[in-house]
Amino acid sequence: MLNRRHLLALPALTVTALLPTAMTQAATPHRFLHIGTYAPLGQGLYSFAITADGGLSPIAVTANANSPSWVLANAQQRRVYAAEEGGDHLAIYAQANDGRLQLLQRQLSGGRSPVYLAQGDGRLWVAHYGDASFSALPVQPDGSLGTAQNWPGCSADCAPGPQQALKAPPGSHARSGHDAPHAHMIMPSPEGRWLLGTDLGRDRLLVWPLSPGIPKAPARELALSPGCGPRHFVFVGDLVYVLQEESSTLSTVELTADGPRLVDETAVLPAGFAGTSFASDLLVAPGGQYLYAFNRLHDSLAVIALADPRKPRLLDHHWVHGSYPRSACIAGSHLYVCNQRSDQLSHFDVGRPEAPKFTGRQTAVPSPAGACTL
Repeated sequence: MLNRRHLLALPALTVTALLPTAMTQAATPHRFLHIGTYAPLGQGLYSFAITADGGLSPIAVTANANSPSWVLANAQQRRVYAAEEGGDHLAIYAQANDGRLQLLQRQLSGGRSPVYLAQGDGRLWVAHYGDASFSALPVQPDGSLGTAQNWPGCSADCAPGPQQALKAPPGSHARSGHDAPHAHMIMPSPEGRWLLGTDLGRDRLLVWPLSPGIPKAPARELALSPGCGPRHFVFVGDLVYVLQEESSTLSTVELTADGPRLVDETAVLPAGFAGTSFASDLLVAPGGQYLYAFNRLHDSLAVIALADPRKPRLLDHHWVHGSYPRSACIAGSHLYVCNQRSDQLSHFDVGRPEAPKFTGRQTAVPSPAGACTL
């Protein structure tokens, strides 16, 4: 099975060819979708205009041979930040009125193999899979980035968790990243009190008080189920929902003055599923009453109801019409799923958030990894 390390070990391609320019209707708002990809199939960032009915019209490919696998939009300064997972840098782009991207800056990320970016409290936050570290870079008034300040994800007990997830489906061989600590995500809480991160290799949710500088004290750690591999999380109200890659489960966590507390853990695969699947991305559906969790190998979008926020309920699964959904992006009532191994985006209508509907449309993108709208 291909994994992140196999993909990045392949030789990168440097390509400068551009896709045809999109013809934009005058009545269509200028809204664009940017896709980060893995080299060597992916040639950089793929940019599209989003049409009124959710279609995608190709604009350009912005060459980047360093696997810009995670992208984040800064709407205020019209910037796109890309984490170069294969280059240990961040690339900062300006978006023109026609949606094209122009490279403005490349800045060291502060660690090895950056895989996630988040913005908040005047800083860009970075999680590094390669050395399990985190960093913060000041965002300047023009959207450029200052020098990274870095800190370790663990300082005492850094032993990885077990290779086999305790709560994995029967027959699962979902084993990835338990050779060492591996940071996978970082984000400040919406109210500005906490800074959260995940360590996939140690099965930990990390929580620090958010302060003007970088954390000085060790994180308050929540040990999740052994071998689960926490990956991405979202905030809804006063709760945090954490998606575990190797157990294919969702944990509900409450943030208290005494530290994070586990409330619930539930499967994101169908009852009776046996075999191997890797959970990947987690999104809050429009309206905030449902979550979307994505399953690689099962190749599904799981819909999870939050009628009782402390006990999420799995409602349904929808085939993503592709292979290995790594991440997804919501733009209004449209959802675009990055199917990494089948080299395309699948389009869904999420006008009814509880029942996402495949529109029949797909857009070719080689090895898509992450997406953002601007």
